[in-house]
Amino acid sequence: MDKGFTLIELMVSMLIIAILSTILFMSRTTQEKRLALQIATFTLAQDLREAQEIAMGAGEINCSNKTTFVAGIHFDNSLPLNSYLLFADCNGDKKYQPSDVSIRQVSLNKDIQVCSVSPTQSGLDVVFAPPEPLVYFNGKQTDNEAIITLCLKSQPSIQSRVKVNLSGRISIE
Repeated sequence: MDKGFTLIELMVSMLIIAILSTILFMSRTTQEKRLALQIATFTLAQDLREAQEIAMGAGEINCSNKTTFVAGIHFDNSLPLNSYLLFADCNGDKKYQPSDVSIRQVSLNKDIQVCSVSPTQSGLDVVFAPPEPLVYFNGKQTDNEAIITLCLKSQPSIQSRVKVNLSGRISIE
């Protein structure tokens, strides 16, 4: 009786190893994208808190002829879907204008995009103004909260949300 493995036994073993490797690789890629979404959500919340801190007097921004403590985050269809703008409101209208000072444009991971913003779909400005700080959505204090939804480009159903209410509370869902 010969000892050893037949060709069929070796082929079946290699097929099983290949299938298990593929499953592990695919799940790892999905988990990496979910982690990138979580990191992007925390980054957005941190940037909102930075704008809030500026309004509370932690930092002043120099405009062309004055300083301001009014800062916010701007989302717009003219920006790439995976970016937003942290800005200082130099003219005091509580919304972004091209004449305002851009503190920085934040680009999210290439797999992440801003899926939606509310209360409007066309764009959103979340602005914090001293002294409490007061919170403005698109230049007004009429809406109860703003919701920014981030999602995976490849799977838009996988989402996370950042909510900001009128009292300045920033929460992640």
